[in-house]
Amino acid sequence: MSRLALPLAVLLLAIFTASGSFSCPKRLPCHCYSNDVNTYAITCLTNAFTNSAFKITYQPGDLVQIQCENSPNWSRLLQGTIIDIGFVREFVFTDCEPPGPAYSSRIINEQLRVQNVKYLKYENLIAPLSAQDLDVFPDVKHLELTNNPLGELGVPRDLLRGLPVLNILELRNTNLQKIPRGFFDNSRFLRTLELSNNNIKSLTPGVFDGLEKLQLLNIQENDLRELKPDLFRGLKSLESLDIHQNSLKTLPVDIFADLENLESINLGVNNFTSLPDDLFLYNPKLKVVKLLYNKCNLTTLPSRFFSNLTNLKDVTLMRNGIRYLPEDLFWYSTNIVKLNLNRNYLQTLPFNLFKDITELETLTLFFNDLQYLDAGIFFNNKKLRKLDLSKNRLRFIDELTFAGLESLQELFLEYNELSYIDAKAFAPLGQLRFARFANNKLTLDNSLADDFGQFSPFYSCSSLEELNLAHNNITKMYSDWTITGTNLRILDLSYNSFESLQAEDLQFMSNNIEVDLRYNNIHHVNLANLEFISANESGNPRQASIFLSSNPIHCDCKIYDLVRYLDQQMDFPSSTKIYVEDMACDGPKHMAGLLVSRLKSHSIKCLTETCTSDSTCDCWMRPSDSTLLLDCAGRNLTNPPSWIDTHGAERVELDLSRNKLGKGPNMTAKGYNKVVRLNLSENKIIAVDESLITPKLKILNLHDNKLTSMNSEVLRKLANDSMISQLTLRGNPWICDCSSRDLLFYVRSSFKQLPDLLNITCRNSNVSLSSLLPVELCPTSNRLIIMIYLIICLFALFLGCASALYYQFQERIKVWLYAKNLCLCLVTDDEMDRNKTYDAFISYSHKDEEFVMNELVSKLENGPKPYKLCIHVRDWLIGEWIPMQIARSVEESRRTIVVLSPNFIESIWGRMEFQTAHKQALSDKRARLIVVVYGEIGPTDKLDPELRAYLQMNTYVKWGDPWFWQKLNYAMPHLARLPEQVDQENNCSSTINRAIVDEKQINEKETVIETLKEMSS
Repeated sequence: MSRLALPLAVLLLAIFTASGSFSCPKRLPCHCYSNDVNTYAITCLTNAFTNSAFKITYQPGDLVQIQCENSPNWSRLLQGTIIDIGFVREFVFTDCEPPGPAYSSRIINEQLRVQNVKYLKYENLIAPLSAQDLDVFPDVKHLELTNNPLGELGVPRDLLRGLPVLNILELRNTNLQKIPRGFFDNSRFLRTLELSNNNIKSLTPGVFDGLEKLQLLNIQENDLRELKPDLFRGLKSLESLDIHQNSLKTLPVDIFADLENLESINLGVNNFTSLPDDLFLYNPKLKVVKLLYNKCNLTTLPSRFFSNLTNLKDVTLMRNGIRYLPEDLFWYSTNIVKLNLNRNYLQTLPFNLFKDITELETLTLFFNDLQYLDAGIFFNNKKLRKLDLSKNRLRFIDELTFAGLESLQELFLEYNELSYIDAKAFAPLGQLRFARFANNKLTLDNSLADDFGQFSPFYSCSSLEELNLAHNNITKMYSDWTITGTNLRILDLSYNSFESLQAEDLQFMSNNIEVDLRYNNIHHVNLANLEFISANESGNPRQASIFLSSNPIHCDCKIYDLVRYLDQQMDFPSSTKIYVEDMACDGPKHMAGLLVSRLKSHSIKCLTETCTSDSTCDCWMRPSDSTLLLDCAGRNLTNPPSWIDTHGAERVELDLSRNKLGKGPNMTAKGYNKVVRLNLSENKIIAVDESLITPKLKILNLHDNKLTSMNSEVLRKLANDSMISQLTLRGNPWICDCSSRDLLFYVRSSFKQLPDLLNITCRNSNVSLSSLLPVELCPTSNRLIIMIYLIICLFALFLGCASALYYQFQERIKVWLYAKNLCLCLVTDDEMDRNKTYDAFISYSHKDEEFVMNELVSKLENGPKPYKLCIHVRDWLIGEWIPMQIARSVEESRRTIVVLSPNFIESIWGRMEFQTAHKQALSDKRARLIVVVYGEIGPTDKLDPELRAYLQMNTYVKWGDPWFWQKLNYAMPHLARLPEQVDQENNCSSTINRAIVDEKQINEKETVIETLKEMSS
């Protein structure tokens, strides 16, 4: 080492100095520039007319490449300028005619001064190469002449004379059909020789003489038809020999006799029909043998062909047409690790074929004609890790077929004819990780079972990670896949014969597992127990992906829980993903073609067996709310079904529409007690019995029948004793007379339950029943009207005369009597207003609430003569119709105090309250309206016409008037009772008012309707 250290240091210093000090010469008659870090480009134009030029790429210390364009003249390179390149590792000539004897030394040694080139390459030679072209590179160890037409240009015998240290010679694809004798005489240090793809037809013995250090010889892809016995004589150091892709038919028995160090040989792609028995007798170090893709059927190999090769590790015998193998083929070659017998015609394997290959790790027998394997054939292969038996004709695997394979991790048996596997066949395969059995005829049915259910022959393979059983006839999920297979990551069961799945089939103990169940015959997926099973799992939820697309799923009630899961309505761990992708319903008919992923759980329904006495009806079950949907519509029925079998449903929806029924069903019959929806529309029903209204009935459709009336008992039951939220009555010939008075009350009081309220019309007219008044339903006779009218006229005449006398002195009389509390019957309102609840109803804008509450209410209710007032914020019922409450408040009050302010004028409800009170006053012909002007209301000509007219024709009280309270008290009702009597009488009057509330509601609503009509006009 000390002898080499100093020269090596000097060499590295010289290289570093050369690579670090170069710069383009200033007087260089060429264009020189640096186009990259540590890369220089020099272009020397030698002939402007022909555009001939040299392009030099220089990377100091690494590379010099001379590229010639249009055959430049070497004499004009750099025009004599010297570039001291020095040490460089690679030198490449591209598209050049070699400099030849005249210029090689001058250019390389004198002008470029190149030294110590180790790698020399010529690309696309256009002229013959001479020994002088190589003599100038005495230090070259690697010469590459690949892809040059040396066969046409010619190769001199002494070409390599000046390369004494050459180690690697590449002559690939040179069309060098013949190698001159003595060509390698001066290459005694050659270690690698590449002669492939040269169309060499023959090699003369002695051509490789002297190459005692040659380690790799590649003569592949030629046209050799025969090799002479002593062709490789003297190649004692040869380790790798490649003669594949020639036309050899056989080999001399001692062709490799001198290759005592041979380790690798490739004999593939030849025309061998036979090989000598002791071909490798003298090659004890042989490690790799490749004999593959033979162009003729080799049929078999000689006995003991690979025997006693204790260093042999890798044997490839692929695609040779071998039909049978001798039993002793590998005897005593104990160290073979990899054996490839793919793509032959083997039908059987000798029982002892593998007995001595105890180190075997990989055995591939892919694409043969094997029909069976002897039990125990692999008994000695305890280190075997991969066994590929795909694409054979194996029909069964018995209990001992794989005995001894305790280290096996990969087992491939795709594309066989397997229909039976013994239940204990895989018992030795405890280390098996990957098992591929796709494209067979397996069902895996056996009698093996435990507390968790039936298990498959793979139950002993506890290390199994991938199990591919696609394209078989499997119909069930086995417990060792779901429960005990904790390492399973991929389970491919696509293209099998599954017809149904249960929730238990999708509970995998393995984490991060993918289960492919696509392209089966799955009609039903029942996940009813999925939530229960999930709730009882312990530990963290395991990741699982289940693929179910491309199955003919039947979208009946059994799919309900699957749809509920997809609809995210199921309490189930999100870590388990079920993918249906583009799976569409295959049935029933009403669901066919619908994508399962778009279904909603509440829309799932399914036909069930007959559930009524009438077999023409369709019975559907809707699992989302446990409802039986009984469809008897349009069946021409004259009588309803006499009973219903609910099949365990909690409720029933019965559709009897579009039939010829004269009456409704008997709701006391079997099953009718669960009816929540009853559709009797479009029949011929003329009457409704009260028994039709059951406690559970919520929706009743009676539209488009022959109903003319409805008795009071039915209406009472509808109003008070039923849960009905929707009732349809349109399209019936209702008689609108006195008999319909109760129906009118019900219609008006139950408008929320009647979606077709305005379409309930009287027969022979298009008038809505709800718009009629009771008086219009039941008008009084003309004689009675005339008598009442005469009595009123006589009374009015008498009253007029009395009033005329009283009118002249009324003020004095009233004030005196009121002040003295005498004859109050003449000045009080008690008699006419005895039944009214309130003394006054105060109508005001909510913006004036502070004034009303602090001034008016406090002093009127708490004064020496307390009044009972009606104020909407205190006395109105929450939720009632506002117009009806206005009408009732005005009706039940002796006076209406209108607080007229700018805010009141802008209020729509204020206007309604004023108009209602005004109409009531006009109707009663009494001064019931008291107007209190609060604030500046502006010119009266801008007020509502009715309000303006009232102010112009009546007096009013203005806030701020010194006599405000005296005038207001006098305008209020004149009480003939003591203050302490107020509460007692109010209680009594409230009781009386409640007794007639129904009648008042009718009249109030009519008043409201009239008011709204006038406001809108």
